Amino acid sequence: MLAPPMANEFGRKSMSPDQVAPSDTYPLSATEIENYQHDGYLTLPGVVSEPELRALEQTFQRFIEGRVPGMGRDFCDMSGPYGRAFEDFNLVNAVLPRVYDPSLAGNVFERRAAAIARQLIGDDIALDYDQFLAKRPQRDRAVFAWHQDLGYWPTDTPDTRTVTCSLALDDATLENGCLQVVPGTHREPELRPHRPSAWSSSPELREEAHTLTVELRPSDSPVPLPVRRGGITVHNERIVHGSPGNTTDGWRRTYVVAFRSLRTVEYERRIGFTHSHNDLVNWKTHLEALEAEPELPRG
Repeated sequence: MLAPPMANEFGRKSMSPDQVAPSDTYPLSATEIENYQHDGYLTLPGVVSEPELRALEQTFQRFIEGRVPGMGRDFCDMSGPYGRAFEDFNLVNAVLPRVYDPSLAGNVFERRAAAIARQLIGDDIALDYDQFLAKRPQRDRAVFAWHQDLGYWPTDTPDTRTVTCSLALDDATLENGCLQVVPGTHREPELRPHRPSAWSSSPELREEAHTLTVELRPSDSPVPLPVRRGGITVHNERIVHGSPGNTTDGWRRTYVVAFRSLRTVEYERRIGFTHSHNDLVNWKTHLEALEAEPELPRG
């Protein structure tokens, strides 16, 4: 296995806290690109500067504090069942924030993340979904179960090229539940079997909770990905990943944007799949719709 990149490896220099990046680009080295293809993940420092973070935080906080109306199940606790009272949320989840606040579209993080994604999987990409996540302080149950992102979608998705970028709005550490990955699992020939979370009694429709999970194998060796505020983790959506709870006195806040091929995103929307928890297309009917569509070229 190739060595995972460290913060200042490949001669990269992190930006000082108040420095603004000169452009929307974030050039990757050949080694970083190779590592992503082989290991399925990267950590990249200084993608968003401190002034830029402060601007994004204003919108982020409105969502995470439950001050955006009309979200339905798109505002929920990813560590538990739907219907929990907000004050009982452990892992606060606001999915598709740019749908509920269009002013987010095209922000600096989206633009730099898109530049990174193009270097990793090609120019024919589109932003598939975005997500705000926040682990409350001292919540050891703010656990993101082990899963593969593609487990939430049909296993026969035609083009599985993916790049998901997760921006740290707080330092992500072992103690506050940083992302962990199982390197190389994105290259396994088959998606691992997923099952509904312990809160759901409806395995096909997942009416009580959105979360799916997989079991780790004895041979799996998870790697934690701590990252400083303003840096990002990047992962392939086939990689097995998850994160533990937050045992610190501070929040752990993350802003996620995910990219897929343009044709795949267009296909998803055509069959009514948007990644919203409110979608009428459920797990079973989505699979049926996929089987009825002509196959797209595989990436």
